[in-house]
Amino acid sequence: MFSWIIEQKAKILSIDKWNITVENTFNEGLQIWQSIAHDWACMTITEFDSEKYSFFAMKESFKKTNFWTKKIWDYYNVERSLKYWWNVDGHFVTGHIDCMWSVDSINKLTDSSWIIRVSFPEKFSNNIIEKWSITINWVSLTVVNTWTNFFTVSVIPLTQEITNIWLFKKWEVVNLEFDMMWKYIVNYMNNIQK
Repeated sequence: MFSWIIEQKAKILSIDKWNITVENTFNEGLQIWQSIAHDWACMTITEFDSEKYSFFAMKESFKKTNFWTKKIWDYYNVERSLKYWWNVDGHFVTGHIDCMWSVDSINKLTDSSWIIRVSFPEKFSNNIIEKWSITINWVSLTVVNTWTNFFTVSVIPLTQEITNIWLFKKWEVVNLEFDMMWKYIVNYMNNIQK
């Protein structure tokens, strides 16, 4: 379980087929088998030292996430899994990606915030609602507006700075997980209407 609040952004150091090595920005507290979210995809640490750690990404992970777009020196947004005594500053997410899609536009406003418009498959239109939460590459954001197959979010300057959102461009492929609580509600309502 994760809180959707990015701890660090970490540079990709090597990609060796299915094994990906990332700089260790956590400094301490890592363990083999620990779960870390990378652009919101939950991966298991297979080895680490003080400077880097590695994980194995299956074909399924490459198929269902934006991992296939990543290159050496690109960045992941990263977060360690929650510990029971930690504060939850974002909202609960599973680290299991609902879909990946693309950035349609980035509108940079005079207050230095950005409005980002993202497309998603129409079959997920019931899973998103205005003013609820969404994760984009593991960043916890609030939906500003939503339509049948796209939505907008507003991104403050701090979020731009400490995540890989500052690298976003048009047609960027991003990972999306819709709000977990809203998905439960939609699933429940669908079941009782059957």
